[in-house]
Amino acid sequence: MAVRQVLPFLLVLFFGGCASYPTFNSDYTRVETAPGPEDIALDTIGNSERVIISCSERRTTDYRGNGFYDYNISTGQVIKLPIVGLPESVQLRPHGIDIVLVNGVKTMYCVNHEKNAEHFPPAGRQSILVFELMDDQLVFKQQLTDALLVSPNDVCTDHKGGIFVSIDSGKINSKWEKLMALKRSYVLHFDGQKWQQVGDKLRYANGVGVKNNRIFITATQESSVTSYLINDNGTYTDKIQTKALKGSDNITFFEDKLVTTAHLNFIQFLKHVKDAEETTPCAVYTLDLKNNQLDTLYLDAGTVLSAASTGLIYNEKLYIAQIFNPFILEIPLDH
Repeated sequence: MAVRQVLPFLLVLFFGGCASYPTFNSDYTRVETAPGPEDIALDTIGNSERVIISCSERRTTDYRGNGFYDYNISTGQVIKLPIVGLPESVQLRPHGIDIVLVNGVKTMYCVNHEKNAEHFPPAGRQSILVFELMDDQLVFKQQLTDALLVSPNDVCTDHKGGIFVSIDSGKINSKWEKLMALKRSYVLHFDGQKWQQVGDKLRYANGVGVKNNRIFITATQESSVTSYLINDNGTYTDKIQTKALKGSDNITFFEDKLVTTAHLNFIQFLKHVKDAEETTPCAVYTLDLKNNQLDTLYLDAGTVLSAASTGLIYNEKLYIAQIFNPFILEIPLDH
């Protein structure tokens, strides 16, 4: 795989400045989904070859499309996966997801926000939903809650039977924390029995991913990717910070590269939050974990896609999720 261009800017400010961005003009396919396809995860376990899409309406209160969608890579078909056994008391507003085998069972973890749940005012119950992911449906297994799950954003497995969860703010929906770029967010580890905060506090912790026994964390208001060696008890040592773009989001991996996205203009992003027609520039890029080189896979002023949240590489194609509008992109990569 060859990337499209070398990233020409390492010092893009989160607040955008006066920078201008090109319109993406290479080949792509729009894959229509429900609103808010914020996170995507590759499922090639067993005979599967699909992208699972986590969708949640974020602009209105019409949540009928909320749920998980199966994009069949071979056929191009998108279907909404039915969920078996989800309690009626759980309001489904999914966010970050991860898929992994747990004791031979294909398992999907999902961050869930219940902002309108009657008994958890004012922001709603925050939790991690656990499902068995089958070929044609999801089976609800359990809901994980804890007082430390203040404002969860992304989730990943620790490959040892536990999970890591990014908490993006010390107080949910705190505009003050974001505007002042306060270091009040963090990462939690759950070992199956207890939750504990691990590592240093960050400015808007966002994506989390584990590779080669290290956890990698993007923080939307940091200009670096932070990684730690994972100890047996889930704590971190050997902290490394690697230069990256400010505004980074979810994490995936491809070979020896970390793949993430960046929101390049905060002011335009805020406009896009309220109005689908207000475009906002974004990028998808890789961080080479061997030499720390940053390379662009996708760069756009927002004309083709705004608010890119996840980049995923599979079989010489790039898949891009976004926070609000109802589609993802499938882009062939250069050879």
